[in-house]
Amino acid sequence: MLAYAVYQLGAFLAQRFRLPTARRGAAVVGKLSCAFQRRNRRHLYRNLRVAFGDKLSWRELRSLRLRIYANFGVFVVDFLRFPEFTVENMDEWMHPESAERFRDFRRRAERGEPTIFFTAHIGNWELGAAAAAMLGCQMTVLADEHPSRHVTAFFDGRRESKGLAVVPVTSFHRCFRALKNGKLVAIVGDRAVTGHGIERPFLGAPATVPIGHALLARRLGATIIPSFFVMQDDGRYELLVEEPIVPRVTDDEEADVADCVDRCLRVAEKYIRRYPDQWYVFRPMWHAPWAPGTESAAESAPVPGKP
Repeated sequence: MLAYAVYQLGAFLAQRFRLPTARRGAAVVGKLSCAFQRRNRRHLYRNLRVAFGDKLSWRELRSLRLRIYANFGVFVVDFLRFPEFTVENMDEWMHPESAERFRDFRRRAERGEPTIFFTAHIGNWELGAAAAAMLGCQMTVLADEHPSRHVTAFFDGRRESKGLAVVPVTSFHRCFRALKNGKLVAIVGDRAVTGHGIERPFLGAPATVPIGHALLARRLGATIIPSFFVMQDDGRYELLVEEPIVPRVTDDEEADVADCVDRCLRVAEKYIRRYPDQWYVFRPMWHAPWAPGTESAAESAPVPGKP
């Protein structure tokens, strides 16, 4: 119940200020939370070490981690302000040309083309899905469940208020029905939240990643469209869309699925490298042999030129 009360209070406070003020405050809170979330902080550091350790020093990794916490604070505030997000004020939240891209998605569904949107934990996938639904897309989203059923209900209520149909990851089979019924399906596919998936190369190391999007697409003849809703320098989000991915179909379904997963991951890597401070992965992505103790040693090392 404590987590639920915190989110309720956060939603109340988030809507008491103008959006720029609320975001600035959220960024500060996000940075402060980095100091208290010891486990998540370490998981994030290790993930960044795998993804960027060959390019960034430990100080740069720590700086990147702090920016991620700040940006995630903004992510949370934008989600909590969902009731204020309307078709009439969309231009304040996102670039106008993004709306036309969402309408293209709606036209795909109207033509009866089964479509899956693949994205990653980059930018604000929650706001992107809400915008799609508000612009006429019949959108089904696959969502992880919070340990608290009250928080899960709070999250799903906000999603459903924007016209989204929510499918928990434990009921993945419902995505098949949604596609067959002409709905669009959105899946965040860069981390296996249930712990189940296949091991594929991702950002330079083998990682366990989900296969649901690839399996759905191959079995139902759907097209996968990689898309990412990321914040730009002006504080508004932009929908970035990549070329559609059509899974191959041979006698070897396992190989076909792995190939499709790989193609999606290569696109995700491109955007993670482009927007590293908007990549929110606070759970282990890899089990690298160097990980235990690395961050502790790095954080306790003296910074040159400082006491």
